[in-house]
Amino acid sequence: MNPVFAEVLEKRRVVARDGTEIPIHSEISIAEGEALQRLIRELRPEVTLEIGCAYGVSALFICEALAEVGGRKHIVIDPHQLTHWKGAGLFTLERAGFASLVEFHALSSHVALPRLETEGTKIGLALIDGWHTFDYAMIDFFYVDRLLRVGGVVMLDDTAAYAAIRKLARYIATHRQYVALRNDGGAAGEPARSAPFVRPPGSVHRIAERVLHPKLVHSDSLLGLPADNFIAFRKTAEDVLGDGSGGSRRWDQHHEF
Repeated sequence: MNPVFAEVLEKRRVVARDGTEIPIHSEISIAEGEALQRLIRELRPEVTLEIGCAYGVSALFICEALAEVGGRKHIVIDPHQLTHWKGAGLFTLERAGFASLVEFHALSSHVALPRLETEGTKIGLALIDGWHTFDYAMIDFFYVDRLLRVGGVVMLDDTAAYAAIRKLARYIATHRQYVALRNDGGAAGEPARSAPFVRPPGSVHRIAERVLHPKLVHSDSLLGLPADNFIAFRKTAEDVLGDGSGGSRRWDQHHEF
């Protein structure tokens, strides 16, 4: 392991540019970081992206594995990195020798992500760990989906801690062309269920969806969603707009989720 990275994990502190030591909090778990690294080593993406950097722990996990596989760039979006977080995440990445990999955007994600799409950016893996209300997280996913290559992976952090993020996970599983992946130490790209979720046909089932709470009709386990605090989804197809061709959504599709 990178010595600066090992020091951060051992001491649970980062160093700011002025030399101040700052105790870390709110970082991703080691299990989540290791899952990100397994995925990067399997997918071998050229470009990765994360929304929310804080003290840089997740970026250290990503950049270490990305450097291993010869990746080209890690895009970091965090409007508060230079203010609330005192630039500690970026400085830690520099100390670890990953500065050449990092493309930093000190912008809100709903501003930065459309710009990346306009520039033609494509990514192979993304971590969404920004503002944790449903509207902002949903906008993050909407644009990440448009940047993510088919076969790529998006990971949601805090899927057990925040109801809005769990709700987003249910939306992805029920409305888009994604498959949730295992978190239990199986193969990095192994689906949590054997096939994408498909609603059973029939009017009785449609009535049940309208009358009952969605979790009573389609539980998280049926959707293949782990109970853990992070969930990774592999993108299986592009979302075709308008005519519903290719098995994607109708223009007016809505299911309770």
